[in-house]
Amino acid sequence: MRSHFGCVTCRQRKVKCNEERPICGPCAKSSRDCVFSDCIFRHYSASDLAANERGFPYPEGRQTWVKIPSDLIFIQVKDPFADDEEPILLLDKHRSIASTPITPVTEHGVIPSSIHSPALPAENGVLTTILIRHFKEGPSQWLDCFDTNAYYSVKVPVMVATRPMLKAAACALAAKHLHRMCQGEPRRILRLPHLRNSALKWANGGIDLKYESVRLYDEAIGYLKEAIRLEIPNNRRDEMFAVVAILCMYELIDAPSTEWRAHLSALPFLYCGTSDDFSSTSTLPNSLLHISRSVFWSLVRQDCLSAFINETQTRLDLSDLVIWRNFGLNISAHGHLLPPSVSSTIVNTPISSSPNPHTSVPTHCTWLEEDTLSNGLIWIMGKITNFITSGDGIYPGDYESPPGQRPCFGTTQEDLLERWKRLEFELSAWYDTLPDSFTPCGRTQLCLSNFEPTHHRGNPTPTGNVGDVGTIDAILFTIPMCAVTIQTYHMGRILLLSNMPQESTAIRSTVTARLRHYRQIAGLVVHHAREICGISLAGLPDAILSHTMQPLFVAGQCFEGDEERRLVVDLLRRVENDTGWATEYRVKELQKQWADGGLRCGR
Repeated sequence: MRSHFGCVTCRQRKVKCNEERPICGPCAKSSRDCVFSDCIFRHYSASDLAANERGFPYPEGRQTWVKIPSDLIFIQVKDPFADDEEPILLLDKHRSIASTPITPVTEHGVIPSSIHSPALPAENGVLTTILIRHFKEGPSQWLDCFDTNAYYSVKVPVMVATRPMLKAAACALAAKHLHRMCQGEPRRILRLPHLRNSALKWANGGIDLKYESVRLYDEAIGYLKEAIRLEIPNNRRDEMFAVVAILCMYELIDAPSTEWRAHLSALPFLYCGTSDDFSSTSTLPNSLLHISRSVFWSLVRQDCLSAFINETQTRLDLSDLVIWRNFGLNISAHGHLLPPSVSSTIVNTPISSSPNPHTSVPTHCTWLEEDTLSNGLIWIMGKITNFITSGDGIYPGDYESPPGQRPCFGTTQEDLLERWKRLEFELSAWYDTLPDSFTPCGRTQLCLSNFEPTHHRGNPTPTGNVGDVGTIDAILFTIPMCAVTIQTYHMGRILLLSNMPQESTAIRSTVTARLRHYRQIAGLVVHHAREICGISLAGLPDAILSHTMQPLFVAGQCFEGDEERRLVVDLLRRVENDTGWATEYRVKELQKQWADGGLRCGR
């Protein structure tokens, strides 16, 4: 039976819609945006008309017939979930390229035809070599920013020789990044130091990087589905979730999408594949014993980022201390994060009292204190996000529902304030225990009026000169990982300050005292926002720039002056220009909020 009131999304996907509002079942299951239309779709065939002539009525209910205007225009609506080019079209395009001679290109021009490559790079292994090299020098660094073990840039390039699923995922991400960096200029790729003398210069003209990224992505998805269907053995679980983390980066490099969230829906599988009773409070499930710390924390960062961007609860349970202790965090019995130096043995010793030596989480070497502290901050940031997105609901997920479906009662302001104070205490305690490596090595004042704006890709007009807003400190760090970690700390401070519950109105307080308190909060928020911008102004390596995007977005919501706002826009666009990582969606969101006159810090 056809659906007359189904959503547009299911209709375009040719999926049976159960017509539930506001989100139908198929869209909820696939994590897609559910769009309902005011139009009612009805289907009639010749048999319907014949039946009507025999006396059978049209669908029940009063029907209103309107005259069709003579100037009616039909518009072809594009599938909102489709890429600019469908894979089948890319395949046809690729075949047409394969049928033409390859014209290799170098920085200095075309190579003579006498030394042309005899076959496409994908056929003779040249492309795989190039993509793995670029993955090692480029995208893998994004995943290893907070991991001195360098799992993705050191171990994965070795594993791909015997792991087809991992090879397809790594090559897909590398091809997509090269396509974004190229932007229609093949010679630009040859300027990358690690590809300048590679085999790419012999066959650049024969590579369609967009097609290759789609083809390899589809190949990796096929391997992943097969692995899930066959219940991959425990000794391959680390590889499977490393592929999930890489594919998440593949989706996120453009902009957060339903596909990115769909990949993150695999996180509950971390707890699957074990016959043990997971109700125990002192043992780790067997399924997690085979996940390395490097892979686990790369997924945790994706989970917390998704929760912040989509304003939802984290998928991983942040209150399960067994898991977080086994993956390196030193947490007290009261649930408070302690410095790693208090008990360094907890990094490699599980909480379980079992004598089995294989119950500890696998680790390749001892993690540095800086790595563990950065991971600890992400754990706290996840708790802050969960606090904000839970609103005053009794249950954490109450406020994930649309406004009309939320419960009409919740917790008191006093209870919310107590929860807020605990989070503020945890964040302050984390900051107070930082070693000297997290302290800036220097500050220098930079006149913003001399700060040159960046041209946005595809937009030849500059962002405008940054007006004289005085000076701002460019904050320098020796270790880039520590710099971005402190940026995230300032972001956490802004989120807490801007979402601080008010004291109950039953508590008598003068208007003067309340207004003074609001002004203090506003001043602190701007201070933390300027610190975030100052760290980016000092210059950071390309590999870590993508992690500065969300702190800069939060900082931009705190500024009221046009000059500071333009500075944030410029810093965000520099991230995209230097790394190919999409930031324009955040720029447009900021501009919309500024145009509406709303500051909505942290939301």
